[in-house]
Amino acid sequence: MRVLIACVGSAGDLNPFLAIGRVLAQRGHEVEIMCSPVFAARVAATGLGFLPFGSTAQYERIIEQAALWDPRRGFALMWREMQPQLEDAHAALVARIVPGRTVLVGSTLAWHVRLAQETHAVPALTVHLSPLCIFSALAPARLPGLFDLRGWPSGMVRSLLSWVERLAIDAVVAPGLDDIRQRLGLSPVRRVLSHWVHSPQGVACAWPAEFAPPQADWPPQAVTTGFPRWPAAPAQVLAPALTRFLAAGPAPVGFTPGSAMAHGRDFFQRALQASAALGQRALLITPYADQLPQPLPPWAHNVAYAPFDLLLPQLRALVHHGGIGTGAQALAAGLPQGFVPLAHDQFDNAARWVRQGVGLHFGRRAWARSLQQLLNDAAIAQACRQQAARTEPLNAAPARIADLVQALG
Repeated sequence: MRVLIACVGSAGDLNPFLAIGRVLAQRGHEVEIMCSPVFAARVAATGLGFLPFGSTAQYERIIEQAALWDPRRGFALMWREMQPQLEDAHAALVARIVPGRTVLVGSTLAWHVRLAQETHAVPALTVHLSPLCIFSALAPARLPGLFDLRGWPSGMVRSLLSWVERLAIDAVVAPGLDDIRQRLGLSPVRRVLSHWVHSPQGVACAWPAEFAPPQADWPPQAVTTGFPRWPAAPAQVLAPALTRFLAAGPAPVGFTPGSAMAHGRDFFQRALQASAALGQRALLITPYADQLPQPLPPWAHNVAYAPFDLLLPQLRALVHHGGIGTGAQALAAGLPQGFVPLAHDQFDNAARWVRQGVGLHFGRRAWARSLQQLLNDAAIAQACRQQAARTEPLNAAPARIADLVQALG
């Protein structure tokens, strides 16, 4: 088959699709990844084909805007940046279609996949990385900027979700999306995120059932698959400077607000203050070193990137934004987690992991107290060991998703 995989988002969004693509390529299929040119080298290193979505300048422009991490404004910002690229991305996908042997795979925001599926009747699989992407009144996700809806009557939740989608999503998206659809010969669409984004032929919910159990009001074609984690390359090792830091003392605590967070100065300031108060070594993980004070104290170190399957087993704990890929890797490593959600799916992910007992929510104050509890709570440590013991092999979830892709071919 020719499998065209389109992913919109950061490195954390892309990595699971690289894992899926690699399994498909190992099975003999021709695989191409469409994503931001920022990640062209990363895709090339996997041996998969690459197609650009947007430009490097566009990606950097989005990252530079603090509104991306505003719970109420982030989605509208992403749509404004994505909309002008959709028709060109649709055309690029269509040009790569070989009738009878092409299958499309799209992330939640890869709407050019859904458009190409409709215009050219090509089979497609939607892959959602987090439960926030499923609108459920029976087990509602924690929406960014809203309170917890669990325990509310399902009818009230359904009405509220409908109101949110109509006023905060469709009102933002529909005018521009309908213009694109009209030019492509398609009819207008509503209920964009609760219904239209799900491919009628298949939806992979890329998390384990215990993280978000399937519900009766999920799309009937939805299947949970487990977390698709992206490992280091076979010969890859940690950078020498990082290796020296890890070997120079007790295991540090890792701190990261995510690979795309360029506005984390306050996050890292709190991380260093809490670490200093506890006499704890700190590893600050960010490609945006200008967020960090210079020079760093001798007990702290910055690394722009490291393969988490190699790094995390050498840490004592991980404090992060609640990104789904980061949390999944921490679960596999048995690490206690501190959560500092900012926007998007992060509030819901963090809430689910806190309920599983593997970490704590860090508020805006008293990080030292929260970090001390995280490092010394026996119940959290036990829950982390249990989750690590239940973690599947790296290829298990990508292989399940690859099976779903192949079933469409």
